[in-house]
Amino acid sequence: MTKTIERIEVLNLVLVGTGAVIGWITGLIHVPSFVLGGGVMQANFWLLKKVVRCALAPIDSRSKIRAALWLTVKGGFYLFLLSAVFVRYPIDAKSFVAGVPLLLIACMIIGLGKSKDRHPCISPISPGD
Repeated sequence: MTKTIERIEVLNLVLVGTGAVIGWITGLIHVPSFVLGGGVMQANFWLLKKVVRCALAPIDSRSKIRAALWLTVKGGFYLFLLSAVFVRYPIDAKSFVAGVPLLLIACMIIGLGKSKDRHPCISPISPGD
């Protein structure tokens, strides 16, 4: 599971970097806004990973407190960042929104790649069958 999450994070960074280079070359997007959109989702995913790891840790009061703390940090970070981005700084909303779904795309690519490798309902047919 950890390797899958790390692969998603790496692929997301590759997609954001590739999109930024293509956007810079073509001039179709505002690159800082695009990178910020991808970066917000990357940070949100990392914080969500922390919350889930703490919540699924062996049951003791400290792990639940840590999970609640990470969840509070995640929510606060996300709300603060998004409000600061759209109220205070000159961010191009279309470019920002173009960077946001890259994490979902990375999840789909990794997930589809894993399901293609081993599907629980399909067994390989041997030549003698």
